[in-house]
Amino acid sequence: MYKLDLIDRKLLVELDRNSRQPVAALAKKVRLSKQAVKQRLEKLEREKVILGYYAVIDVFKLQRQSARLWIKLQGNYSEDEIIRFALQMPNVGWVLRLDGAYDLAIILWSRDMLELDNAVKELNFRFGAFLKTVDVSFIVRAHHISHRYLTNEKSLHELIMEQRFSRFEIDETDGKILGVLAQDSRASLVGISKRLGISDKTAKYRIKRLEKEKIILGYMVLLDYAKIGYTWHKVFLRLQNLSAEKYRQLISFLKSKTNVMFVTEAIGISDLEFEAMLQTPRDFHELMKEIRQGFPDIIKEFSWITVFKTEKVYYSPQV
Repeated sequence: MYKLDLIDRKLLVELDRNSRQPVAALAKKVRLSKQAVKQRLEKLEREKVILGYYAVIDVFKLQRQSARLWIKLQGNYSEDEIIRFALQMPNVGWVLRLDGAYDLAIILWSRDMLELDNAVKELNFRFGAFLKTVDVSFIVRAHHISHRYLTNEKSLHELIMEQRFSRFEIDETDGKILGVLAQDSRASLVGISKRLGISDKTAKYRIKRLEKEKIILGYMVLLDYAKIGYTWHKVFLRLQNLSAEKYRQLISFLKSKTNVMFVTEAIGISDLEFEAMLQTPRDFHELMKEIRQGFPDIIKEFSWITVFKTEKVYYSPQV
């Protein structure tokens, strides 16, 4: 396990709030020299604590829906082969290895139900004998919350993506810029301009415009959570006896917990989901106990999985 000191933790929190910040801005916030911050970042990358940097893009504004395939495997399957196939599927946003009720998760930025149906059929045609279940759910609203658990901060920094299609049109250049930033949100303007054959000024203007229109919601960092002593838990909640007020109270409560990093309002296998970074099984037990005791009348049942490896995070669907 890689041991983080307080400065490392502060750096990672700042990067998760805005991974596109220049080194000079990071240095000012953690009160170190630019050279010292650069060395720390290089070490965290070299040690694979930091796995990458990515832009969070509101795919709904690009007229896409966020469909999740929750897959339970069976038989003498090759998980690696299925993952390799998933990584080559068009418009795949996330690919996760899981433990628990499901073995794999694939998130698709699909244009319509027909595209989603074709993707599910492709998986079944190729690997049907090994797919015990393929459950489908849809994100209605997703709350991305910064990694407060690293420094136990109370202040809330979140990005909200909700399924409300807009008519904002992007062209091929915008799409290419989004593709670069989705893969590396710390890519420099010079690097982007050279790669796309446009001027620095054009690249800067386009990015600012995409941010202003909230196509780009923010920039985050991808970590190897296990390497720094955390387990990524995802909980599916089934609710009952619900009212609008009780629903808002539950969401607010979840967002108040410093270890919670995603709250997802969904349609499909659950009514509400959340994800938390915790260090021990007891921490998870205590969190669930607190939630059940706080909302005994509306939580009908719950199940959970653990995410033990992120194979892909990419928020840029094909234009």
